[in-house]
Amino acid sequence: MPRIRQRDMTEISILEIEHRLIQAEENIKELYAKYNGIDKNLVAVTTTLSSLHTLVSEMKTSVEALKSRPINFWDKFVFALLGAAVSAILSQFTGG
Repeated sequence: MPRIRQRDMTEISILEIEHRLIQAEENIKELYAKYNGIDKNLVAVTTTLSSLHTLVSEMKTSVEALKSRPINFWDKFVFALLGAAVSAILSQFTGG
């Protein structure tokens, strides 16, 4: 009788090991699927980040152009006023 009990315990142990192995395989498949999902999301985030970096660079260039624009406007305005003043003075001296 002890041999039968020993055999039953061995069969139970084997069944338990098989069950644990199947469960471990399922867990590995689930972890692999999650890893693949994370990897795909990482690629999407990297692509988005690269696009944002390009957009920020373009915006920086545009802002710099807009910053210099008022300076250019006032420079042109001052030069136009000076040109008009010089023309007026010269026309007075030349009798025009």
